[in-house]
Formats: sequence, structure tokens, C-alpha cells
Amino acid sequence: MNQFEIIEFYLDLVRRAQERGIRCAITSGMACVAYEVAEATKYCDLLCDPEMDEQFLTLLSESPVGDAPCQYRGNISPPLDARWHRGGWTSHFEWPGTEAYLDVFGIAPRARSPWQEEMLSPYAHPHVVADMKRTAREKDWPFISALGVKLVQGGDERGWLHIYDEERMRELLCNHPDISASIKKARPLLALLLAGDDALAPALRLERLFWEAVSKRRVRAYENSLRPYLVAVRKASAGKQLSLPEDHALRVACAEEHLSPHPLSSDVLARMIAEARQEALQWMRPELERWLPDVIPNFTLLIPGLQSEA
Repeated sequence: MNQFEIIEFYLDLVRRAQERGIRCAITSGMACVAYEVAEATKYCDLLCDPEMDEQFLTLLSESPVGDAPCQYRGNISPPLDARWHRGGWTSHFEWPGTEAYLDVFGIAPRARSPWQEEMLSPYAHPHVVADMKRTAREKDWPFISALGVKLVQGGDERGWLHIYDEERMRELLCNHPDISASIKKARPLLALLLAGDDALAPALRLERLFWEAVSKRRVRAYENSLRPYLVAVRKASAGKQLSLPEDHALRVACAEEHLSPHPLSSDVLARMIAEARQEALQWMRPELERWLPDVIPNFTLLIPGLQSEA
């Protein structure tokens, strides 16, 4: 299959899922392509309502690419099961011999509100996609800014939360000078933009370094929790040729014994944030710390009961 055929396969998969009443939405790279801020990709990241994981797994087992059936990708993939997806785990799938790869999320990482509440079907909302893109990968940040610009230009002031290009921010402000108090509270450095302060550039740099440090620590927490499960799956599946339902049952059994459904807690998050602040400030002026945002709202869907710093 060529690139466009693979994309059509993903779109058809989502269409058939939605026809069955499964709430799902394409996000990340493919969504960025749809929103015209990125070029084509052969990989698909998908949000699926955790309560519908079982139905979606059935759909995957019925959805080959040519002669290639869907299967879990490697030993590291957690099961497509609501118990783990509610805790922020991601399931990974492939169709062997093809270039089709699918990652399925239950909760959008770092999203401030449930992705199910607003969608531009078959895609997740640009605001959700931008939140998900706050990773430690250099390549993701231009997409975040581009999505933010599009949101502001389209009348959605939440775009101001996502722009990391100082020049574009100052240009946009000329035509979109009104920023609500709630948005300014969510992103303190917007006060520097509104004041025309030269500290905006280093404050933007610090905020990005902070988010990257938070992201690295989040990934590390999940990787550390995954190790016993990986060993168990490798041992249990050695030498076996399993169908997707059989492999799923094996992974659920291993996960029930070896994989924590919720690797993050309020205490773990607090430590992550403190360490990320320290790392980000290593090479920046300490007085810039006051412009860092409260990131707890980006984790309340993952860790219910969190209290914001404000």
C-alpha cells in the first residue's frame, strides 16, 4: 500500500468504528495534516473512548490490510482495555508486512478537557491535538505553534495557550488584541506579550524547556512501570503464533499481575513538576520562573482530584 492508501485505510477504520457507535478520533500527525500544519504521515494516533475498547478491539480483528491481520506491536504494548487506558496507557498495533501502524489512546495526554466533548470528526479538536503535542521531541513544537495560530485566527482564544513563536504572537496581537482573564491566568507570560516586554522571548524558551522536562519525566514513569509487564509478555508469548484476540487475552492476564493501571499519582506529579522546574531553570534567569504556567489542569483528567496551584 502506498501512503495515500494507508491514510484511506485509517479513515475507513474510523468511519466503520463510528458507524458502530464507537467514539474515536484521529489525533497527532494525521490531524496536523488535516489541519494543514504538517505534511503526510503513514502513522495514525487514535483516541478511543476507554468504555468502548472492547468493541474497537473486535473491529481491529476484523480489519486486515490486504492479507495482513492486525496484531499488537511488540511485547511492550499494554492491552486495549479500559482499566489501563483510563490511567494514560497507550496500545500499539501493526499490520505485519505493511507500513500501517496505529497507536490508541484512551485519554489525551495533557488535555485540559475531555476530547469527546468537542471533535471535528473524524479528527480531534486542534486544541486537544496541540496539548497532546507537548512532548520532548523537537519536531512537535512548530506544529503546536501552527495550531495555536490557526485557533486564534479562527476566533478560538485558546490558541494563545499554544504559540511559542514570539514574532507570530506579536503579529497576531495586532488583529486579536482581546485576551480574556482566564486565558491570561492559564498562561502568565501573555502579560509580557501585552506589555511589549522583551522578556517574552526567554520566557517562551523557559516554558518550552519546562514542558519538555515534564514530558520526559512522564514517559519515564510509564517506562519504569512497564518493565515487569514486558518481561511477562515476552515469556508468555515465546514461540506462539497468536491471533489478536488470543494475544489480547494473554496481555490482559500479564497486565493484571504486572502492570499498574495508574503509574501517575498526585505525589508523583508534584515531584515531576518540581524536578522539571529545576531542570528548565538551569540555564535561564531565575526571575523568569514567575512566568511558568500551572500545568496541573493538564493532568486532572488523568489524576482525578488534583488541586491547581492557583
